Parts: sequence; C-alpha cells; structure tokens
Amino acid sequence: MYKTVDVHTIGRCLLVIGLALIFALGAIAPAHAQTPTPNQINAVARELWCPLCNGVRLDNCDLQACVQMREVIAEKLMAGESKEQIKAYFVQQYGDVVLGAPSSTGFNLVAWLLPVLIFLVAVGWLAFLVRTWTRRRAPIAVTSAAAGPSPAPPDAYLKRVDEELKQYE
Repeated sequence: MYKTVDVHTIGRCLLVIGLALIFALGAIAPAHAQTPTPNQINAVARELWCPLCNGVRLDNCDLQACVQMREVIAEKLMAGESKEQIKAYFVQQYGDVVLGAPSSTGFNLVAWLLPVLIFLVAVGWLAFLVRTWTRRRAPIAVTSAAAGPSPAPPDAYLKRVDEELKQYE
C-alpha cells in the first residue's frame, strides 16, 4: 500500500521547493533604491558649477540653491539616472553655465580656438624675430691699439671734416 520514498528524493524536492520560494519572494519584494552616498553625489556635483556664483563648483557652494541642486542629484541617482543624464537635466534647467565651460559648437567654438590661435601667432612672430635678428650682419669690431693700427679713414671723409672745422675757426 505505501511506497517507500528515498531520503535523497525528499531532500531534493525540499531543496527545489526552497529555491523556488526564495526566487518567488525576490521577484515579489519591492526593489528598494539604494541611497546614494555623499561621495556619489559630490562626484556629479564636482562636474557642475553654481549658476548663481561666478566660478564656484556645485560641491563647494553653500547657497541654499546649491544645496537643493545636490538634493536633486541625490534623487536622480536614487532613480537610477546616470551622471550624463543628470548633467543634461541641469543644462536644460540652467543653461551651459552649469557646465563651467562653453560648449564646443557654434559661436562658442571661438572661445576654444582663439587661445590656440593667439599662441600660434605669438610663436610664429617670435620665430620671425629670432630669424631676422640672427641674420643681421655682425657689427665691425673695433681693433685695439695693441692689435695694430686701425685702418685709415677715406680721404673724402677727412676733407669734409677739415672743411667743417674751418667754418668754426
């Protein structure tokens, strides 16, 4: 009437039922978002700038607006958004000023290219000056009395000097 059941078979059934129960509970349980750490918030805030202060990063600014912006960063990190998505959100809200640097498109491209262009022109001008200075003829060296007599000046020069001296006599 009764069939005998092997102990190993019962153990296997209980193991399968237990694993199925664990997976079922894991699927049913609500997924809790992990609260971001201050380091994660500051990693994003370090790449953004305060839209109200001039030249102050968001992670260093103590204005209430910046505190609220860091809270928004925390909320968006909890929602699972990436750093680039959060930065895009703040650019949409406040403009390019929150990136701390002009975008590299349109007229803003001048802000990126002008320093390089000025540097290249300055280097070219300096190279031109050095080239012209090195190509100039060296002045004729004046010989000292110990080295020997200096060459005699031309006769026309001496004649002119004599004429001018006679005018003052």
